[in-house]
Amino acid sequence: MLYLFFLLLEILLITAVSLPLAIFAPLPLALIVIVLLLIAAIFLRPAKRISAAHRRRQRIVERRYRPRGAIQGITLRPSDGLTPAEVFRLMDILRVIPSDRRAVADFTATLLDLNRRGILALRATDGDALLRADGMRIVCRRDIDEKALALHEQLLLRLLRRASGPAASIQLSAFADYVSRAPGRCQRDTDAFRRAVDRALTKKHLLGTVPDDRSTAPRFLRRRIRVLTPRGEQSAALWRAYLRSVCTRPYLDSYQPRQSESQQRFADEAERLLTDAAAAGCCARASEALMREYLFEPETIWPEQKFFSALSETRIAFAGTASGESYFFMPLRRFETAIRTAVLHGTAEGKFVGFDD
Repeated sequence: MLYLFFLLLEILLITAVSLPLAIFAPLPLALIVIVLLLIAAIFLRPAKRISAAHRRRQRIVERRYRPRGAIQGITLRPSDGLTPAEVFRLMDILRVIPSDRRAVADFTATLLDLNRRGILALRATDGDALLRADGMRIVCRRDIDEKALALHEQLLLRLLRRASGPAASIQLSAFADYVSRAPGRCQRDTDAFRRAVDRALTKKHLLGTVPDDRSTAPRFLRRRIRVLTPRGEQSAALWRAYLRSVCTRPYLDSYQPRQSESQQRFADEAERLLTDAAAAGCCARASEALMREYLFEPETIWPEQKFFSALSETRIAFAGTASGESYFFMPLRRFETAIRTAVLHGTAEGKFVGFDD
């Protein structure tokens, strides 16, 4: 909507300049100026540039407080009940998300969390599709109570269902095609997703707004800026310490070797740990550390409709490289390509939409 507003304003300004010229100026001069204005509007795209700058500004969160005491060596998951997308937002504010994951990590982690909770399933339609991702399908349940989900989770489900139409599932390639046909509309959906995350963090008193002290205007006229609250700083520090331990020596209290009754609990906690790591852009390293620490076979604890059932040496071979996370999520390549297309639509980075086909 913001882009449409600026586009309308751009058209009105060009019209306001062109009409007087056409009426009062010599015809050759009027034509030359009008043509130059149109060329400038087509190539400079001021409406897109302004709306993109506004979107970037809306994402800025300043840090004005410090966490209390030294926080290190956290091995248990923080108990603040944050969703993976909210964890991503805090880690993004701390600037610890890898640059190539900032456009997609919160969406991928939310998809994995919905898969973990059984709200959607990921299924392959042919033998090797799990690694190639061309045949992977997202199957959404239609019998769930969406009101029990967080707003940003509802928005992601609605985007998937809109893309799938009346069908109960959608192939990742079809989802990517849907987004490529309507990137502007999908960008509004992804923007709404991230605004919903910010509102959730504000309700939990982790984000707040304060007057801009750098302004010389009277206090009641100053622009309000978004900041991490003291509580938000404390929560972010806890999560950063926990995720650091997840990538080095993860700890799961549920692990009890040779006791089959604890296997399901271990599977649930391990899946949640990897989903949290995906939100921070470090899932590949976390999975490598988890399998090294506990020496288990993924397919024995997770059913095949769970994403992490296909963990293997092939998947984590690049965990230590700069692009390790992208290789790790190769099965979701087309989903992430579509999300990048939507998130980066209309920005300078919009030309990059993921792996080359």
